[in-house]
Amino acid sequence: MLFPNLIKMRAGLLILILKFSLLLPMTSLSNGDVDHLIAELQRGGERRKLAVTQLYTEFADKIIKFLKLRGIADAKAEDILHDIFIAFIERANSFTPIGQGRGWIWTVVRSKLADRYRSAEKTTSIIDGDDWLFDEESYDEDRLKACIEGQMSVFSRDNPEAAQALSWVMDDELDLRSVASLLGRSYGATREFMSQIKHKLRLYIDSCLSN
Repeated sequence: MLFPNLIKMRAGLLILILKFSLLLPMTSLSNGDVDHLIAELQRGGERRKLAVTQLYTEFADKIIKFLKLRGIADAKAEDILHDIFIAFIERANSFTPIGQGRGWIWTVVRSKLADRYRSAEKTTSIIDGDDWLFDEESYDEDRLKACIEGQMSVFSRDNPEAAQALSWVMDDELDLRSVASLLGRSYGATREFMSQIKHKLRLYIDSCLSN
């Protein structure tokens, strides 16, 4: 097994991300850049560390949004995010740089989320006894999904431009510069707009995640 100590690996990833992120400019990556960084994950050493940091800066917020919109609570989303970045490193050797790096990134994300769902289903199937304080209603995926979908519909109705921008990022996987161009805003203004969307969206879906 490549990384037998998962907790240590997560801690190491967090430390290097904090260390290097202060040194990196806040710029959006091109498709070629993403391909290059995934290839750098295969090399190890400082080049791998820098690649992880740049990919984290580019994708972490998007991945967290993706997870939360699918009903994952904050703390669990952070855990899955670290697992995803470990998976990027573990699977990098299977990647061929042909301009499809963003698609590869999201394929890994979806795969790890599917693994999480399978693990949750397996865990709930073997739980028994009085030590567990949750029942079917506390993990009612259908109810949670319906709540989030309903709140997303309300959010889209109330904030059509924000919903469109979010769709470009989450569904079309566009980078921030592309979204800025489509919105007719500067890069800086779009970064601020997306930050406002993140805050506003949480107000809509927090009630679903806390129930």
